[in-house]
Amino acid sequence: MRVALFSNQFAAAVGHGIKRYSHELWEALKEVGDVTAIPVAGWSSLSAEDLAALSARTGLELTGLGRRGTSLCWTFLDAPALESRMRVRPDIVHAASLGYPVATRKPFVVTIHDLGPLTHPEYFSNTRPWVMERSLRQAVRKADAIVCVSQSTADEVADYVGPAVEGRLHVVLEGVGDEFHSPVAADCLAGLPPLQSGRPFIMCAGKLSPRKNVAGVIRALGRIRQRLPDHDLVLVGGNGWDVDQIAPEIEECSLSGRVHQLGYVSNDQLRALYQRTHAYLHPSFYEGFGLTILEAMASGAPVITSDRTSLPEVAGDAACLVDPENVDAIADAIERVCSSAELRNTMSAAGMERAGVFSWSKSAKRMAAIYKPLAVSASSC
Repeated sequence: MRVALFSNQFAAAVGHGIKRYSHELWEALKEVGDVTAIPVAGWSSLSAEDLAALSARTGLELTGLGRRGTSLCWTFLDAPALESRMRVRPDIVHAASLGYPVATRKPFVVTIHDLGPLTHPEYFSNTRPWVMERSLRQAVRKADAIVCVSQSTADEVADYVGPAVEGRLHVVLEGVGDEFHSPVAADCLAGLPPLQSGRPFIMCAGKLSPRKNVAGVIRALGRIRQRLPDHDLVLVGGNGWDVDQIAPEIEECSLSGRVHQLGYVSNDQLRALYQRTHAYLHPSFYEGFGLTILEAMASGAPVITSDRTSLPEVAGDAACLVDPENVDAIADAIERVCSSAELRNTMSAAGMERAGVFSWSKSAKRMAAIYKPLAVSASSC
């Protein structure tokens, strides 16, 4: 089976979430004997040198239509077909996320990570929900299989769309890379602020946006700053549309000099931070899966996360669950975890055991089982 794995994020210079998903799924599919996955993107933000290296390593193909051309042609013309822009024609087209409609005449699979811009627009006011709405309508109309990354997302899709998708919804949980289970040398963190002074720290990872509730974490730490005078807060990830609100929160909570915004870091640096943090904080208001809490648990970080949407499904009993709207509850959880090495060790062990349940190998095998009948059906036509 030749599968065109379409993901613009696959060829992006920076990112986590869907970029991580598309790369990890592609890598895992290489180990599934009867599947050849070919990554495809409409454009790339990589330098010419890095793009050439990625293409040589993965076989990445670009549609040649460019960012604007790909979006406009596929959204309004449903042409040209993706497979017609490839050197090797695939048997199946799999869109790794619900970005915008994908033009294809092949059996079509789409992964839905969440419907946040449609169901929770208060957390996505910088997006264009009509693009997702149009892409979702295409998926409902023509997708042979709709893959959801959690049961929470599957339930959300079923509630939003109704019976039109019955029999086509599949839950394929995400995995966690093997490297997160392995120690990494601390010298990769040389020069990063929280390590220069040797101070203990807590951390959050992900793009700074309202739904991630970073402001809630800052307020929580502010309330216990005198009881945890040595702990800093490390923020990892890109700037979202509300990043300008972070500095005033830090000032108001009297945390100047104790909050460090690192932006994007390397994979090794991310792993090292997970392995050295006293607590990983992810009290998000809304998530389709919550990959970072799985990566943090695999790395041995005690995890404090939200008690809503998909996060309890991923965390199981291995994390401290809090109401993300209750700043006092977040503060109490931070203080309890950071004040007790015994509790941190217990949570670390539980998290690593929980993370062991998830693997990209399992995800790829489950995905291959979804592809197979579609490829057989297509070949018999």
